[in-house]
Amino acid sequence: MNNDRILIRGLECYAAIGVSAAEREVGQRLQFNVDVWLDLAPAGRSDKISDTVSYAKLARAIVDVARRKNYYLLEHLAEEVATHLLTTFPIEAVRVQVLKTPPPVDLRIVAAGVEIERRRGEPHA
Repeated sequence: MNNDRILIRGLECYAAIGVSAAEREVGQRLQFNVDVWLDLAPAGRSDKISDTVSYAKLARAIVDVARRKNYYLLEHLAEEVATHLLTTFPIEAVRVQVLKTPPPVDLRIVAAGVEIERRRGEPHA
């Protein structure tokens, strides 16, 4: 796998996610940190956006997936984001971290979440 990456840090949105109906009804504040692996050398040489993947388009795609339906688990949302990015953009791999900021628990926690990594062509069952 190529070591070049595009990084998205601190992408925030509200989404209908949670085990309880109340969580999904109110919505939860989420933060995404995403890495996508691809060869950045062509864009580095040409200075053309057409030779890379737009981080703005990646960010919009992540938010669109988060808002398109209700989710129970962060694990499921992370999987759907990873699958969508791998099938939509010419990337080799993706790491998706999704955090609830803060999670709806009666403890003092700044954030709780999940992180997954997926590669093109590798099935995850």
